[in-house]
Amino acid sequence: MSLLIRTIVLSLLSLISPAIAQTSLAMSETQLKASDLRDATYEGNWSGVVKCLYDPGLWPDDECDVEFTFDIHGNSISVEQVVRTKNGKEIKSTINPGRFKFVRSATNAIAISIESGIDEDGTWVETWSFAMTLSDPNHMIVHWTRIVNNIDMPVEKKGSKFSSVGMGELIRESNSQ
Repeated sequence: MSLLIRTIVLSLLSLISPAIAQTSLAMSETQLKASDLRDATYEGNWSGVVKCLYDPGLWPDDECDVEFTFDIHGNSISVEQVVRTKNGKEIKSTINPGRFKFVRSATNAIAISIESGIDEDGTWVETWSFAMTLSDPNHMIVHWTRIVNNIDMPVEKKGSKFSSVGMGELIRESNSQ
């Protein structure tokens, strides 16, 4: 039904029964919003703060909340973070460049990266994941998890195995379509 016809029908219904007209109008607006959401894209640049839900306490000089920026193009995503120290210094870094996989189904998406390497503590394995859902075409809810296993460190040593978790909202800054 076209918007003009729907408006005329709702106007006529309001003369007969205001309650029916209000219910029909509310349902019509909900359907339009759902349609807009289903047709929305993840393409573009997004940024926002993810509030910390769990901090392993390994970085006592840093704030737990993290600012993330996503640059999404098709099945590709790049992730940058800004970590703030408690004295106000900002440290910006790109997370696992070129290593994230991005998969979308309707309004939801996931981005995941698994990487390993060797540092002064030995071998480490690290997983980053972001579960996302669009709350509207320009806002997404994000659940973030980072989990690390320093394989060669004794289990009882702090930092041997840890995870950080957070949730927040990212806002579209630009759409690169």
